[in-house]
Amino acid sequence: MSSRVLLLVGVLTLLGTGCRNTEGAVKLTVSYEGFKPGCIRVAVKDANGEGEARTTEVPGKGEFTGGAVTVAVFREASWSNSLLLTAEAFEKECTGTKVVSASETMTVNKGDVSKLELKLAATDADQDGYVSEATGGSDCNDKSTAAYPGAKEICNNQDDNCDDVQDEGFNVGLVCDKSDGCQGAWTCNAEGTATTCEAKEGQWHPDADKDGKGSNKVPGITACKQPDGYVANDLDCDDNNVQRYTGAPELCNAVDDNCDGEEDDGLRVGQDCTGQSGCGGKRACATDGGVVCDSPELTILYADKDQDTHGALDAGKPHCGSTLPGYVASSDDCDDTRANVYTGAPEICDDLDNNCNGPKDEGFGVGEDCGQELGCTGKKACDNSDGGVLCAYVTPPSTYYTDEDRDSYGNPDAGVMICAPDAGYSLNADDCNDGNPFTNPDAGELCDGEDNNCNGTTEDEGTVCPTPDGGSWVEQSSGSGDNWKSVAVWGDGGVWVTGGSNLLQVRRPGEMSFDNLSGQCTGAWNAVWVDPRDGKAILGGENATVGSHLPGATNCENNGTYATDTDVRGIIGVPTDSGFDIHLIGKDRLHPYEGRVLRYTGLTAPLVGNPVGGQLWDVHGISQEILFAVGGHERPGEDARIYSFKPDQNLWVDENVQSISGIGDKILRGVWVVNPRLAYAVGMGGTVLMWNGASWNLHSKPSTENLLSVLAFGKNAVYVSTDNGKVYRYNGSSWSTVLNSSSPTGALNDLAGTSPADIWVVGDKGKRFHWPQ
Repeated sequence: MSSRVLLLVGVLTLLGTGCRNTEGAVKLTVSYEGFKPGCIRVAVKDANGEGEARTTEVPGKGEFTGGAVTVAVFREASWSNSLLLTAEAFEKECTGTKVVSASETMTVNKGDVSKLELKLAATDADQDGYVSEATGGSDCNDKSTAAYPGAKEICNNQDDNCDDVQDEGFNVGLVCDKSDGCQGAWTCNAEGTATTCEAKEGQWHPDADKDGKGSNKVPGITACKQPDGYVANDLDCDDNNVQRYTGAPELCNAVDDNCDGEEDDGLRVGQDCTGQSGCGGKRACATDGGVVCDSPELTILYADKDQDTHGALDAGKPHCGSTLPGYVASSDDCDDTRANVYTGAPEICDDLDNNCNGPKDEGFGVGEDCGQELGCTGKKACDNSDGGVLCAYVTPPSTYYTDEDRDSYGNPDAGVMICAPDAGYSLNADDCNDGNPFTNPDAGELCDGEDNNCNGTTEDEGTVCPTPDGGSWVEQSSGSGDNWKSVAVWGDGGVWVTGGSNLLQVRRPGEMSFDNLSGQCTGAWNAVWVDPRDGKAILGGENATVGSHLPGATNCENNGTYATDTDVRGIIGVPTDSGFDIHLIGKDRLHPYEGRVLRYTGLTAPLVGNPVGGQLWDVHGISQEILFAVGGHERPGEDARIYSFKPDQNLWVDENVQSISGIGDKILRGVWVVNPRLAYAVGMGGTVLMWNGASWNLHSKPSTENLLSVLAFGKNAVYVSTDNGKVYRYNGSSWSTVLNSSSPTGALNDLAGTSPADIWVVGDKGKRFHWPQ
C-alpha cells in the first residue's frame, strides 16, 4: 500500500466520521514550494462556528525544494455546508516553529465530493531543514548549512547558533597584553577554535557612546597602549547610539541594531503568530523594541439565530475578534428563535414576553372585559395579524342600519357594527326612503306620489289611486258657518271632527259620509281624541268642558267639571298597562297668560299638573315618557314654549326652546310625535322645530305663514296646515304645496291620518278635505 493511501486512511477518522461521503467531503491537496516542511497540520471546522474543529498532522513529503500531500476531509452531520479548511507547515515537527499557513472557506453540500488545493511557500536556500527568518523560519543565515538554531558556535565572526550573538565565549575584540609590553586584541584563529592576542596598525577606534564597540566610520589610530576613549575593534556602525553595534541584540524598531545591514532581521515582523488566548495575528514591533503578536482580543460572542442583533442567554462562544457571522456581543435575548423578542423590544400583543421582563403582553389588558361600547360581551385578546389587541366577542357584532322611520328596513348608507342596538336599527339595509315608514321593499303601493315598494318607479300607483292620473284632495265640507277645530281617525276609515258651537260629526269605518251629531254634546269643542279600542271620541273645549261620545250612541256624556278652570285646546290618550291615560292641556281661565295641564288616570277626578308658563295649544305623544305640549306666552315680546312630561312626578318640564335663535315670539300651535327619536312642533311665522330624541332644533320652513297643525309619518313625510287654507308637505329635501283651499279663505286648523294615503284636514268655514278621495 502506498504512503498516499496510508495517509488517506490515517486521516479519515480524524477529519470525518468515516469513509462515507453522504454528508459531503473534500479532497484536499497541500502543496509547498521552496522548502520541505517537517510536519503539516491540517484542520477543518464549520465556518459558522458549529461544533468542534477536526485536525491531523502528517510529515512533509518530496524534496527540499517542494512537494505535496493529499488528505480526505469529511463534513460532520451537525455542521453547516460552509467549511473552513486550514493547512500549517512547521520546520522540524509540529511542536516547532510554524513557518506558513493557508486557509480557504468553501461550500460542501450533502453528498458532494469537492476538490481544493492550499499552497504554501517559504525559502530553505541552504536546504538544512530550517527556513529563512525572512520567510517565517528560524534560520538566521540561510546561505550556510552550518548556521541554524542549536548549531555549535565557533570563532568565525558569525552567529552560528542563531541566538543573535556572534562568537560568544571567545572574548573577540577585548584588549589583551602582548609579550612586548604593548596591547592588542583577541581575534579568532584560522581554525575558529580559539583566539590570539594580536596588534595591528590603526587598531584603536573611537568609542563615543562607550558601548565597548569602536566606530567603523572613521579611520583607527595606532598606539602601543589603548588611548582613552578608544577600543580595540571597529564593530560599531553608529557610535552615537549605545544600542547599535555588531552583535547587538536586534530590536524591533525599524533600525539596523546589530549592524548587519538589515532592519529588524530575524524578528519576522509581519509574519503569522499566535497571540493571547491562542488568537492568530501578525508579528509587530512593541513600544519597548520587543515583538508582540498583533492579534485580536478574545471575545465572548453569543448566537443570534433570529438575526435581531441580540444574542441568546446561553453560554457564549470564545472568538478571536469582535465579529463572527451569526453571533453578536450581547446576551440579552430570552428567545433567540423570534426576532421580535429581546431585552428592550417594544411589547406587542402576541402571547410572548417581547421585552424579556417576565410578563407577557403587559399594557394591552388581555383578558379584560370589552365590547361594552358596542353593546357586546367579550374579552380583550391579541390580534395575531398585527400584534395589536382585539375584542374576542362571545357573540360578534353585526352591522345594523339606522331605521329612522321604524319600518324594520334600514338606511344602506348608515351601517354601524353593534351587538345590542337600541330601537331604531335594523339588520336589513334595503330601505329606499328611511324617512317614510310606508316605503320599503315589502310595502304596498299607496296613492302618495312615492315609490313605496322601492322598485324604482311610482307608475304602479295607478292601481291604488282613484284615477290613472293619481289622487287628489277631495272636499267633504259642511256648512260655511261651521268652524272645525279638530279631527281624529281610528280603525279603517273612522273619522271624528269637532268644533265650536256644539259641532260634532262622525264617519264610521266603511261609510262614505258623515253623521251629524251636533247638539248631542253641548260645548265649544277645540280638541278630539279617539279611543282605538271602541272608537269613542273624547272631547275638550272652552269653559272647562269635557265630553265623550261613542260612534253609535245618540247622546253625549258631558263631564264639564273635570276640566275646572281650563279652556281645553288639546287632548291625547297615551297607553298604560291598564289602558290609556288622558292628558288635557289649554289656557288657565283664572290666569289668562298661563297654561293648564290635566291628567285622567281612570279616577273620578283628574290629576292637576304643575303650573306652566304660557298658554298651551296642542299635546301629542306615544307614551307617558314621550309626550309633549306646545304653546307660548301671548304677552308682547314673549315667546314659544315646549314642555315634556315626567310621569313619575306628574310634572311638566320646560324644554327651553325659547333660547333657540330665531324662535323669538313665535307661539307654537301644533305638535306631533313620530317615534322615540322624532317629533315636530310648528307655529307662528312658519316656525318648524324637530326633536331628535335629545334636543329640539330649527327645521326648514315652508313659508312665513302661520302654521296651525302638523302630521308626520317620518323625516321624509311631514305635513303642516296654515291659517290661510294651505297644506304643505316635506319630502326630506324640500317643501311643496299639496293643498290650497283659498276660496273661501279660511284657516285649516288640524291634520290627522293613518298613512300618506289617508289624510284629513279640517278648518274654518266648514272646510274638510281628504287625501286621496
